[in-house]
Amino acid sequence: MQPLPRYRIYTTPRTYAAILLQAAGRRRLQGTACRDLEAAIEKLGVSHAICTATARLAIFLAVRAFITPGQKVVLSPYTISDVINMVICAGGRPVFADIERETCNIDPAEIERLVDAETGAVMVTHLHGLACPMDRIVSICRERNVPLIEDAAQAFGVRYDNRPVGTFGKAGIYSFGMYKNVNAFFGGMLVTSEGDVGARVREEVRQFPYHEAGAYLRKALHGLTTDLATYPPLFRSLTYRLFRYGFLHDVGMLNRRVTIDIDPRIKRALPESYRRRMTPLQARIILRQLPWVDEHIRARIRAATVYHEGLRDLSDVILPPLRSDFSHTYTYFSIQVPDREAFLRHLMRERRDVAAQHLKNCADLPCFEEFHRDCPRARATARSVALLPTYPRYDLSEVEQNIRVIRRYFGKS
Repeated sequence: MQPLPRYRIYTTPRTYAAILLQAAGRRRLQGTACRDLEAAIEKLGVSHAICTATARLAIFLAVRAFITPGQKVVLSPYTISDVINMVICAGGRPVFADIERETCNIDPAEIERLVDAETGAVMVTHLHGLACPMDRIVSICRERNVPLIEDAAQAFGVRYDNRPVGTFGKAGIYSFGMYKNVNAFFGGMLVTSEGDVGARVREEVRQFPYHEAGAYLRKALHGLTTDLATYPPLFRSLTYRLFRYGFLHDVGMLNRRVTIDIDPRIKRALPESYRRRMTPLQARIILRQLPWVDEHIRARIRAATVYHEGLRDLSDVILPPLRSDFSHTYTYFSIQVPDREAFLRHLMRERRDVAAQHLKNCADLPCFEEFHRDCPRARATARSVALLPTYPRYDLSEVEQNIRVIRRYFGKS
C-alpha cells in the first residue's frame, strides 16, 4: 500500500473558486477585508496589525524600525537564507547564535552571551511551531535594553503561558504563505504595540502597489498543481511512485521539485518586487481559515503524541519536546537522526513518504561568509532533521505505520 503524502497544503475547493472568480478582476482589490483581518489579529493583544505581501517584507520592516544602520542583530542561523537577507537589507549585521538541539530554536544562553553595546535587536524564530522560552528571553532583552523581534512565521496560533507568540516583543511576524497552517499563497503580517512604529509602517505599506494579479495567479496555480499531485488517490497511484523512484535513483530533476532554498545568495538591498501590499482577496481567504486554527492544532498535537509514545525509547533519535498546551503546535514532528540519507532511503524503500528538513545552517553558507560564526549545534541539526507528517488530514494509522518502519530501521520491534 502506498502512503499518504508528507504534506497537504491548507486549501479547499472554495479557495480556488474565490481566486478564479476574483483574481482577474477588480474585485480582488475591493472591500475592507485587509482591515477586517488586521482587527482580528489585533484581538490577540497588540495595538497594530499590518497586512504585508509576505512575511519577509514584514521582517525587513520590523528590523529596520528598531535598529540603526550598522547595528548587530542576534538571531538563529537555522532558517531560510532570505530571513538573513532581510536583516542585511534593513541595515543590520547578523550575529549568529547557536541553537538547542532538542528544540531547534535559538539558545537563550547564546543570546545572553552575544548581546553587547553594538546590538540593535534580538530576533527569535519559533521553529516548527515550537515557542521559544519567552520568559527568559524577554528578561534578557529587558535587562540589556535591547528590542526583541519574534519571527512567528511557522507559529501562527502558538501560545506561551497562554499568550500568543508574536506579542511578547517589540514586533512579531506571521506568515500566510503556501505551506503555512493558514494559507493565502502569499501573505504576511507585522504586529506591534509600539504606536509610533505601527503608524509609520502602516503608512509606508499603504503606499506600496498591490500584488500583481499575474504573479498571484501563478502562485495559486502552483498550489493547485500541488493539491492535485498530493490528492491521495493520484498520489498513491502516480505521484509517489515518481518521486520515490527519483529519490532512490538520485534523479535531480524530480528531487529539486521538493527542495527549497537551493541556491542561497546574499541580498544587500530590498528587491523592488518585495514592496507590495496584501490584496483584499488574500485577506478574505485568510479570514475564512481563522476559525479552524485551534482545531487543526489539536489534530497535530494528537499525531505528535502518538509519535512521541512510539519513538521515545530510541536512543539514537532526538525528539522534540512533547507539549499539549499549544506551546508546540507541530507543523511537523521534527526528529533528528544520524545518517539522515540512509534513514530516508530506508523509509522510502518501505513506502513511507517523509521529508528531509532543507533549512541550512546559514552561519556556514558561503554567501554569508563575512558573518560566519561557529555554530556546531546548528550545523549538526541541519544535517539530521527529518520531518514526520502531522497535518490534520493525515490519518493516525499512517503515523503508526511510520513508527513501525522507523523502529525497524533502529532494530526495534
